[in-house]
Amino acid sequence: MRAAIQALSLLLFTLLFGLADYRLPDWLPADIYLRLDPLLGLSAIVAGRTWVPRAIWGLALLVATALVGRFFCSYVCPLGAILDFLDPLLFRRVKRRALDADGALRNVKYVVLIVFIAAALAGSSLVYLLDPISLLTRTYTLALFPPFVGLLNLLLDAVRPVADAMRWMNIATLSYTQPVFYMSLLTLLIFAGIIALGRLAPRFWCRYLCPLGALLSLFSPLGRLRRTVGPECPACGACQKACPMGAAMDDGGTRLAECTQCRTCVAACPTDVIAFPASSKMLPVGLSSRPDLSRRTFLYSVAGGVGLGFGVQHSPFTPLQNKQQLIRPPGALPEGDFLATCIRCGECMKSCLTNTLQPTLWEGGLAGLWTPRLDLRFAACEQECNVCGKVCPTQAIRSLDLEEKTHAKLGTAVLKKEMCLVWAQDKLCLICDEVCPYDAIVFRTIDGYRRPFVVASRCNGCGYCEQRCPVEGESAIVVAPIGQIRLRTESYVAEAKKLQLDFKPNPGDDRFIPKSEGLRVEPEPRDDARPQPSMRTPGAAARPPKGFLPEAGDF
Repeated sequence: MRAAIQALSLLLFTLLFGLADYRLPDWLPADIYLRLDPLLGLSAIVAGRTWVPRAIWGLALLVATALVGRFFCSYVCPLGAILDFLDPLLFRRVKRRALDADGALRNVKYVVLIVFIAAALAGSSLVYLLDPISLLTRTYTLALFPPFVGLLNLLLDAVRPVADAMRWMNIATLSYTQPVFYMSLLTLLIFAGIIALGRLAPRFWCRYLCPLGALLSLFSPLGRLRRTVGPECPACGACQKACPMGAAMDDGGTRLAECTQCRTCVAACPTDVIAFPASSKMLPVGLSSRPDLSRRTFLYSVAGGVGLGFGVQHSPFTPLQNKQQLIRPPGALPEGDFLATCIRCGECMKSCLTNTLQPTLWEGGLAGLWTPRLDLRFAACEQECNVCGKVCPTQAIRSLDLEEKTHAKLGTAVLKKEMCLVWAQDKLCLICDEVCPYDAIVFRTIDGYRRPFVVASRCNGCGYCEQRCPVEGESAIVVAPIGQIRLRTESYVAEAKKLQLDFKPNPGDDRFIPKSEGLRVEPEPRDDARPQPSMRTPGAAARPPKGFLPEAGDF
């Protein structure tokens, strides 16, 4: 029964992950598992110094845990389900040794929890490093989703000839855009390491490292459904051997904080003396119901978390935050609030229609690790898509309608004249002007030649010009975070109006239609096709620059 519920939960998690795209309806919370994680919500609230409405789901899970017990880890957690399914496949023949420091190891997850909360008090969000739901969602996005799409396209290519012959045009023409993400290998290695820890003990991760499990274990002893062992127990040790969490004790007692109510011990007991009846007492009695954590360990953990939080904000990589021109998703909170509330789950990157959202490594400092940024040279931000805000569980990216999202200015396009084909080589190129959805690029006459310019009040930083620029390598026009609008609660439309920004197509300023022979406005008689500054002003003496010999056409 438990395995079936775990399979359904993992299937639901995977299905919701797949549905997180631009077609996601407003009523479907694809990030429901992330919302249910109380640790993520608590970290975002504490680090961001703000209330996160979607964190109410996590509060509901804490209440349910206090009423029933720590059921989430055994029945709902998708990472726990993966570990349970892979354990018999990978470690069936492995002889695991008893861990001598079992008691000390159990305290590790509480130390991790305290460190993360203390770091959040210092303003740094670090819970994403080990939180199971965030970690699994990030692994799905960066490491598992791209190869899945690749295999799916290969399968479609294999059946395409048959589909053509059978005139199944929907299948014959079907293909999926291949996503590509940075840091995929690193993410996969971390996930593989968690699975490999099962070599030491069943659910090693859940027993000793999971901070969410540590938080739930603080509430689980209050649950009314508690494991009891009858006086007829023969002390055979079958339940201890079968328990994946090591909650069963030698004397027939139970570590209530560790018990996940999986009922594996019930199935393993040869005398049927183990049961999970509803208790009438709210508070349990006994040392086995609370974690064994000394005061010194607690104080060291708090100090370490606060120090780590400040260290992350002032690491050697911190100066990079001002040197790298990071473009955050539309609707992202101001940078400080964004870094504090973003849980690095990767849900926004998976849902991005154009795959322009990519994880950050060191570009935003150590505090910006795994946060989303736009790689506009790779792809532009689709203006008719606002799904990244819909799937953000902590609203580090605000959920905006399309009009608000359009006015959430990402930055301003900047022309690099020394690289631009029109400015530097007098070649005919109109691509940036043609692809701009807001006509923010116009051609104006400079010294008798038409040159492109960016109208900053019309540019919202979508990046189509940067993506489509034909210059090889770095684009000749790039979006920089100049004039970006990042608000915590206010309206983007009102702010854009206040700044006199206009993000509506208006071709009134650009009526220039170039002729096929070049960009010259009024042709003048000349010997060569190259424009010479000395020939642009009638009557001016044709003097070569200092240090250069005159050309034949200058005499």
